[in-house]
Amino acid sequence: MLRRHSSLRVPAACRPGNDQKGVTLRAETQSIEEYVEGIYRLHEDVHRVTTGEVANYMSVSPGSATTMIKRLHELGYVVHLPYQGLTLTEKGRQLAKRLVRAHRVLEHFLQQSLDLDWHEVHEIACRLEHHLSDEQIDMIWEKCGKPATCPHGNPVEVEKDLGDKPLAEAEVGTPLSVTRITDERAEFLQHLRSIGLVPGAALLLSSKGSVDSIYHLERNGEKLSVDPEVAYHVWVVREGTRSF
Repeated sequence: MLRRHSSLRVPAACRPGNDQKGVTLRAETQSIEEYVEGIYRLHEDVHRVTTGEVANYMSVSPGSATTMIKRLHELGYVVHLPYQGLTLTEKGRQLAKRLVRAHRVLEHFLQQSLDLDWHEVHEIACRLEHHLSDEQIDMIWEKCGKPATCPHGNPVEVEKDLGDKPLAEAEVGTPLSVTRITDERAEFLQHLRSIGLVPGAALLLSSKGSVDSIYHLERNGEKLSVDPEVAYHVWVVREGTRSF
């Protein structure tokens, strides 16, 4: 079976070098945090993270990614294990989880308080998450009513087990309910909204193409076909339950 490569990408506004006139300490810190968070997100997506995937995610050259990974290793955030790829240390995981939690709280705040659409909040939250303390994030979370998820269904309590799985791993013929979306690129979210694959949507996986890798669904009596990219980033549970 061919190894799946991640399609996740950091938002353009958060790529290294954007809006940075000279390298300041704050800019370097933000870049380090973005790399650590990126490695965490990639590991959640494809489990084994390579330098090439980090470069693709950050939209930088392999050389630039290698230089930063060495810096992260020196700072104690990451290790590179033979045949296992890049792995965050406990220090790296704790930083990444703090950033991801802040990101999800901010996404909820931006949608609830500023009435932004779900495809607009990811990039803004990506920029804000580096500038607020844990205490400030907690205050925002409480003001928002202590939401359990971001607008895309991902838990604010990072790594909480929702009992779900990617649509690609669901059994054919099973009535399903969408729980969350793990690829938050604006164009991807707009596409999912256009075909009705949003958290809470009910659907049936009617078949999986063995040759063309297309997943055939039924939703509200309509037939729908999606590619593997959608099937791996739309997570589901058995309809009427909280898990499989």
